[in-house]
Amino acid sequence: MMDEETITGILGAKGSFAREVPGFAPREVQQTMARAVAQAIDRAGTLVAEAGTGTGKTFAYLVPALVSGKRVIVSTGTKTLQDQLFHRDLPRVRQVLGVPLKASLLKGRANYLCRYRYDQTLRDGQFMASVAGRAMPAVRAWAARTSSGDRMELAEVPENSPIWPRVTSTVENCLGSECPFFDDCYVFKARRAAQESDLVVVNHHLLLADMALKADGYGEILPGAHAFILDEAHQIPELAGQFFSQTASARQASELVRDALTECGELSGALDALRAPLEAIEPLLREARLALVDLPERGAFVLIERQPAARDAIEALAAGVATLEAALLGQAERSRGMAAVHARAQLLRSRLKRVLDAEGEPGDVRWYETSAHGFQLSVTPLDIATPLRRWREDSGAAWI
Repeated sequence: MMDEETITGILGAKGSFAREVPGFAPREVQQTMARAVAQAIDRAGTLVAEAGTGTGKTFAYLVPALVSGKRVIVSTGTKTLQDQLFHRDLPRVRQVLGVPLKASLLKGRANYLCRYRYDQTLRDGQFMASVAGRAMPAVRAWAARTSSGDRMELAEVPENSPIWPRVTSTVENCLGSECPFFDDCYVFKARRAAQESDLVVVNHHLLLADMALKADGYGEILPGAHAFILDEAHQIPELAGQFFSQTASARQASELVRDALTECGELSGALDALRAPLEAIEPLLREARLALVDLPERGAFVLIERQPAARDAIEALAAGVATLEAALLGQAERSRGMAAVHARAQLLRSRLKRVLDAEGEPGDVRWYETSAHGFQLSVTPLDIATPLRRWREDSGAAWI
């Protein structure tokens, strides 16, 4: 067990922080919080702590986490805070405490360069000649020197640049262990480092993605831990609603078509077999978006059901995706990439079916949202407290 007096002493007037950190001011509320965190970690308990600006919350949870000697996962509200915690706060605390532990930073797969998709994009002359393709020289230079593949390293290319979806992966389009670049995969390397670390810094999006994978029976991303510390935990309910939602969007359909066309370039005869169902999707998307133009930007799906033209347009899109899925099945065995595209078509078709199902599951909320050029249709469970509570209890860990 951790000695709570030791925790207090470290952060006290005569402690190591007061001696070694310029401008550090001992605060009783910080010490109180640190003792409570230490107690929760020792007892595998649950602690909800709220403290005002200036309390020094980060040190108040990092000190007992590092002194505990247990495996701890710290989750932050944003990627910016995640980077700040890992690159600034954590090294400072480790230096002051002199604790020999291994720490790692882990983000979602969309934050890492995907070698497979990068290789495909390099060979796509049409994309390279586009406006988005003009960012490729910077990406190319970075790809040659990066050791982590973390796109945060390339600040000169904006986060919303259209280049990123072309050179990063998603759960849907990742080939996993079937990928020809799997041994050099940045996501795989980052996850392996996390499995071997004493302290892992993640963000809430990744934490909830891990939970959603476990709930679906697909294993896990994060290593088991003795304690989970959620900084800015008030964001969890809204984010959890998003992660337990099933969404079908215009963007998913467009990217499916684009990636299928890319895979066709690798297989003789594939384009001839798939041309018609692939070319049918974009007009169906335009018609669906046009049919939604008179509706509010966001609302319950029943508003679409009350508009026959809108309902018919969404059903026509679902039928088009089903036709494409059937056509892709005939090509799926020809390459790993085409098999992944077929699996994505299956998923999109099933999500559209679920949104269109008026009966649905008890407790489901169906809704839509439109943007300037697209739309998304979602099914969200009304109750997220139950799966979150089950996850927490099943872990047997401390939750702070």
